[in-house]
Amino acid sequence: MGKSRNTKKRRKRKSFLSIFLKYILYSATCCFVAIACILFYFASGLPDLQNLKTEIRSPSVTVQTYDGKIIGSYGDLYEEVVHVSELPKHVIAAFMAVEDKRFFQHFGIDFVGLFRAVYRNYITGKVVQGGSTITQQLAKNILIGEGLVTHYDRTIGRKIKELLLAIWLEYKFTKSEVLMMYLNRVYFGAGAYGIDAASRKYFNKSAKQLGVFESAVLAGLLKAPSRYSPTSHPNYAHERAMVVLNTMEEQGLIKSAKEVEAREATSAFSHDTKRNLGSMYFCDYVYESAQKILGEITDDIVVVTTFDEKKQAAAEEAVEFYIRTEGQNYNFSQTAFICMKRDGAIQAMIGGASYTTTQFNRATQAERFPGSAFKIFVYGAALEYGYQLDDMIQDTPVSIAGWKPGNYRWRSRGALSILNGFTYSVNSVCVRLAQAVGLTRVAKFAKKLGIYDVSTQDLSVALGTTPVTLKDLTAAYASFMDGMAVWTYCITEIRTKSGKILYQKKQEAGTIVLDDELLRNCRELLRSVVHRGSGRRANVNKYIYGKTGTNGSTDACFIGFYDPDEEDDGCACGIWIGHDVNKQKMRADSTGGRVPAMIFARFMRTVLHPEQRPATTDQPKGLGQLLGL
Repeated sequence: MGKSRNTKKRRKRKSFLSIFLKYILYSATCCFVAIACILFYFASGLPDLQNLKTEIRSPSVTVQTYDGKIIGSYGDLYEEVVHVSELPKHVIAAFMAVEDKRFFQHFGIDFVGLFRAVYRNYITGKVVQGGSTITQQLAKNILIGEGLVTHYDRTIGRKIKELLLAIWLEYKFTKSEVLMMYLNRVYFGAGAYGIDAASRKYFNKSAKQLGVFESAVLAGLLKAPSRYSPTSHPNYAHERAMVVLNTMEEQGLIKSAKEVEAREATSAFSHDTKRNLGSMYFCDYVYESAQKILGEITDDIVVVTTFDEKKQAAAEEAVEFYIRTEGQNYNFSQTAFICMKRDGAIQAMIGGASYTTTQFNRATQAERFPGSAFKIFVYGAALEYGYQLDDMIQDTPVSIAGWKPGNYRWRSRGALSILNGFTYSVNSVCVRLAQAVGLTRVAKFAKKLGIYDVSTQDLSVALGTTPVTLKDLTAAYASFMDGMAVWTYCITEIRTKSGKILYQKKQEAGTIVLDDELLRNCRELLRSVVHRGSGRRANVNKYIYGKTGTNGSTDACFIGFYDPDEEDDGCACGIWIGHDVNKQKMRADSTGGRVPAMIFARFMRTVLHPEQRPATTDQPKGLGQLLGL
């Protein structure tokens, strides 16, 4: 009886254990099948690695100088595919140091790095370190590029796809191939995809030529491409590069971060690199011009421009210097500068105090009153009508229907020659000339030089109340170099990346609009202003011509040109200072003969005598910094 009871108990235990094991096995099988189904479901949505889409992007527009240096790009910029074996070892080391130091030890997912990141984030109370490997980042990049997920997708499904693809990538390709795909696809900001595009964008060199510090800059960019851009935020980029270098030093990849900084940082953040933002107003203008020439841009193109780096640097230095030394004295918050060759080829441009603050181009888009800089059109019309430079005109105050224009710091002498009336910018002389020849002739003369919409009903236009852009006004003054109409341009050639020519600037003979005698007399007027009149501060040498312009306390400008005996040399420049809002006023004596003329003179001295470049005691800053913007 007792034996039978014990046997029953053992059978019950075996039965329970058997049922429990069956339950566990059944549950495990169900979990396995469920997981397999889930994995199959997500795996079925993974891209075919044999036929990855090579591009889902807008066409790139690469803007370069006449000698091939890249100064800007638009759209999505790609360059040649670079193999890992072609890159310097320090390039690979920099990326691995901050992105995935155990890259060669894991199989696509780094559990050690993942647990380390979770722990660090836990003890700091915020996200300070990520756990994604380079392979996972590549997987995410591919999924986004194939349109299977979006940048803003934070779902578990996306993460599962990313993990599965990372494992598959590691199985399908070698470590070197994974690293190559990663470096050639990753986004470095400013429209640059891939390390070679980024290297050319930021350092104007192939990725095969990158130095240690430059490699650290690019590796540091990936954390936040906009914030750590070496062109937009060089200080932040420098700080981030040092984080990368210090990490490399800790991992034994370099000997000393400080030594690398001392040896290479200056050249990496070169003068040209820091000034790259200065050329962006010009690049934007080029991009708009290319769209007008081609219409819709459907292919990757290279735009060859008229840009002159030396003149751009000289312009920025001159503007920066006088903002620093005179900006507060004369109270102006914006500035614009443009320089062009005698045929209208734009060589340098400053569109405002800070490109990062506003991309509005005050050299090409803002229409301002030129003030007395318009008087050359009145005097030109008078000379064309038959007046002579030594003809005498009354300089006493005028009153026309209640309008009584004053003469700035000028005591009436009774009568002045036309030459002296222009030299000293006497308003009453100019108004009387405009009355005598008629505003219709003035408007016609201005139109020949590219200034349109001049009113023929209001005599105040004689003193510069016709709105005009700095670009158009400077081009009109360039006409006095050769007597020909000048039409500005900034593009000499547009071609596809494969070399197919889409557009070339034609060399056309200019249209003569000023005969020899009229041209000679107008040049004498303009030279007299610089030699002994209101533009004396611009008088660098005997080949300088120009005119000052002032619109109350709102606008001040100097428009002039350098025209030596050599026929193909010379350039015309326009400088404007003021405020975007007309209600803001500059100091009462902020005339065109002061800061604008001084900027012109400093610019010309630097261009003509680069070996005697004016010294500055302070490190050059951005225009926005100098103006406190």
